[in-house]
Amino acid sequence: MDIESLEKEFRKKVCDEIEIFSEGKDRFIISAPFTFEDGDFLNVVLKKNGNGWYFTDEGHTFMHLSYDDLDFERGKRKEIINSVLKTHYLENDSGELRCSVEDNYFSDGFYTFIQGLIKVTDIAFTKRERIRSLFYEEFQEYLVGLFGDKCNFDYKEPNKDPNGKYPIDCYVENEIPLFIFGIYNNDKCRDSMITCLTFERWGSSFTSVGIFENQEDINKKVLARFSDVIEKQYSSLSSSKERLPDYLNKIHMLS
Repeated sequence: MDIESLEKEFRKKVCDEIEIFSEGKDRFIISAPFTFEDGDFLNVVLKKNGNGWYFTDEGHTFMHLSYDDLDFERGKRKEIINSVLKTHYLENDSGELRCSVEDNYFSDGFYTFIQGLIKVTDIAFTKRERIRSLFYEEFQEYLVGLFGDKCNFDYKEPNKDPNGKYPIDCYVENEIPLFIFGIYNNDKCRDSMITCLTFERWGSSFTSVGIFENQEDINKKVLARFSDVIEKQYSSLSSSKERLPDYLNKIHMLS
């Protein structure tokens, strides 16, 4: 491996601030000025695999993002990340991101790998609002598939709550209406509980369902109080997809 020639090739293809260091047998650390949002550098290593070569982050990217409690193994986020990996010819090998070098086109492979890592981190650091948006997109798509135009999202009771202090994520019209809440953190869990208690105090009849993004993320005390109020709850969206239709049939909400 001619490191000097490879450095020149990478600098011409990507940027001037690139250095390559040999570390171990057939393993080369590539120093490049690309960082996560917090300033830490992306990890890029070139390794030999039999007769070929590949770029790898050695699991650093997903490990770094996990410090921010980011989870790419479920729902829309998983779909988006998988799409990014496919577009940039990256393989996810149990959390290690890899890109094979085709026909000794090292600079092209390096450019593609870096672009893929940057795209993954860009998606990750849209974190809170985007993640909540992704959860609600999937939540709403699923409920529309079940109930169609009976769904009334972000419902506000027009007479008793004109200012919308006690919104319902999905109000499903029925003789006894169905209130469905999408819950992604402790505050949302508390707010949903308060909404149910308020409608009870107003004398409203309804059936309540809570669908968590990930119930394990909720504080135990908050969850315990919520469980005393809600009639049916599901630990995740995937769980609700498996079991909610049976419950709805039992209460005669699905034909």
